[in-house]
Amino acid sequence: MQTFKRRWVIAIGVALYLYFLLPATAQIFYELYHLTKIGPIYWGYSGFKAAGYYLSVYEHRFLVCLLVAVVIIIVPTLIKKFRGT
Repeated sequence: MQTFKRRWVIAIGVALYLYFLLPATAQIFYELYHLTKIGPIYWGYSGFKAAGYYLSVYEHRFLVCLLVAVVIIIVPTLIKKFRGT
């Protein structure tokens, strides 16, 4: 039962991160790139910036975040059930 509660906490955390903090992560990568001048960090910035932008303008943003949380909760249970453990 303890892992089920942990899965709920992780799912809610990921959903809140996607909803509120995705653009902030892009900003962190941007600042880190300008401090270090390491190319792959800029790629990370580009990826997070694009993901944050497209998710923020998508009209079903809340639904997407909710579905991600549901998938995090349900998929491990289904895998466990099909494996028979």
